[in-house]
Order: sequence, then structure tokens, then C-alpha cells
Amino acid sequence: MIARECFHVRDECLERFKSELLEQSGLSFTTFEALGAFIWRAKIKALKLPSNEKVTFAYSINVRKLVSPPLPAGHWGNGCVAMYVKLSAKDLTEKPIWAVAEQIKKSKSNTTDEYVRSFIDFQELHYEEGITAGKEVSGFTDWRHLRHSTVDFGWGGPVTVLPLSRNLLGSVEPCFFLPPSSSASEGKKDGFRVLVNLRESAISAFREEMEKFSSNEFGLP
Repeated sequence: MIARECFHVRDECLERFKSELLEQSGLSFTTFEALGAFIWRAKIKALKLPSNEKVTFAYSINVRKLVSPPLPAGHWGNGCVAMYVKLSAKDLTEKPIWAVAEQIKKSKSNTTDEYVRSFIDFQELHYEEGITAGKEVSGFTDWRHLRHSTVDFGWGGPVTVLPLSRNLLGSVEPCFFLPPSSSASEGKKDGFRVLVNLRESAISAFREEMEKFSSNEFGLP
């Protein structure tokens, strides 16, 4: 069974975490790269997978300005492709977190016009066979800036916005970065929410990892 649970990420904790990664590596990471690396690692630790098990971090990236010629400004179709980072469970849980975040950062630079075209060709050639991302795929996506929470249908904005689907880029245990709920305390919003889908057997151990994060215990050497 798959459980889903929301976790609150405070701005102060996140900024301290990113600052510590910068101090250790000399690299500046985005929220998606840094927190994505932490959560991916926490999920795999909680699952207690065999050390040689291959695990995947999957996400989609906007290619509207990467393809040549660029997609026109009025294009409203999909303009993204899937990207993947693959590691063994051992490497993921034993590497420094900044090194995992660096792998995610580097994968973005692989998104070129040539890659996009080869991705499209691969989809067309293998569509009938069925295309999967493999086992132990953790899909990640960032909804913080989609402005769903600002939509007003005449009776005010939504109290909260949550995805219904549990399937994302071949993952049945995806992770969504979401804006703070409007039911949160009035005034300045502190941080955002992370919705995690994970096997029930691992959710308790994962919750402990997120509690450590909230206490500024990032597991960094």
C-alpha cells in the first residue's frame, strides 16, 4: 500500500541547509536540487533497499527555449522532457548530500536540442512496446509557482491544492513541492509543503528523516 503525507518545509531550515551545502561543496544549489537530493536519499534510506539496487530520480524540464528553433511564445502544448539521475542505493545513501545535489544539477545541463530530439525519436520508436523508467523511480515536480492557489471561481481561492494522480514519470511514489495552504496562519507564508507518496512500511522512517530536517539535523559530516 502507498501512503501519502504532507510535510512543511520552513524557509529558515531550507536556507540553513543550502548554506551548509554551499560551505561544503563551494556550489550553489536551487531548492529543487538541494531538497530533492535530501528527500530522495531519505526515501531510499527508509525503504532499506539492497545496496546494489539501482534507484532513479526523475523530473521533467522545460525545453521551450532549449530547442532550435525555440517554440513560439503562443505554444500551449507540452514543452518538457523527462530527465533522470540513476545511482545505486549504496551510492545515494553514502555519498555526501551535496554530491547527490550536484548530480541533479549536472543532469540539467544535459538537456540540449539534440537530447530533446533523440527523446522524441525514442518515444516514437518504442511507443508500442511500452516505455517505463524502471524500478524504484522517485518522481519529483515543483508546483510552487503554478499559481493554482490564486484561482478564484467566485467564492474565493482554494483552501489547498493537491494532485490527484500518484503516477509521475514512471513513478508511483512521486514527490510534489506545493505552495503553502491558504488555511495556514495569516500574513507572511513561511516555506512550503512537500507531498510525499511512499510505501506504508517506510513512511515512519521517512517521517523521522523529515523531523531531523525540521530540527536542522541534516545528516551532513
